[in-house]
Amino acid sequence: MSETPEFKVTLVTPEDLPSIGTLHARAFHKKSDWHRKVFPLSIAPWWESKYALDIPDPTTRLLKISSPDSPHTVTGLLSLRKYTADERGVGRWSSTPPPPEVDSDIYKAMIDAMIEYRERYMFGKEHFCVDHFGVDSGVQGKGLGSILLGRACEIADEEGLDVFVQANEFAESFYQKFGFKTEGTLVMPGGLTECFLVRRFGRS
Repeated sequence: MSETPEFKVTLVTPEDLPSIGTLHARAFHKKSDWHRKVFPLSIAPWWESKYALDIPDPTTRLLKISSPDSPHTVTGLLSLRKYTADERGVGRWSSTPPPPEVDSDIYKAMIDAMIEYRERYMFGKEHFCVDHFGVDSGVQGKGLGSILLGRACEIADEEGLDVFVQANEFAESFYQKFGFKTEGTLVMPGGLTECFLVRRFGRS
């Protein structure tokens, strides 16, 4: 799906941070007990501080779609980070510890899985990773997610790079529509199944 005057992809600015702080809750809490437990609404300041570091970072593209009536009300966000061929860890997820309200055991399991599977499938080759992706539940079903992911794939193709993503089982088929292939799955503490998908440049 292509951009429209109503849904246009732009880059995140500092003025967007208060809205981004609540986006994860707006995107996932309505449907997911797991996300409510792991990432409660009270950690909005952590999301803000995390993305404040990403805005000037040249390795990260913070793509957003805002409300047509309010340019700094973010209704869709996709964080696309470029990793070097020999880079370990998972970027800001590794370097920005979450606040105590976060379920530390589940968070650690999620991060450990992201590290293991990204390095298993991508290490040795420069690539992109979809670090975070969400659309406000109030506007889901209108194509915002497709617009954002489509733009991320365009960026990767322009640079000739593969893309890795760790996504929950409910989003697996969505990514597959964009050429991602499921390389592995893992049941996380709390019962959510995470899928590890790769989109290979030139094979989509």
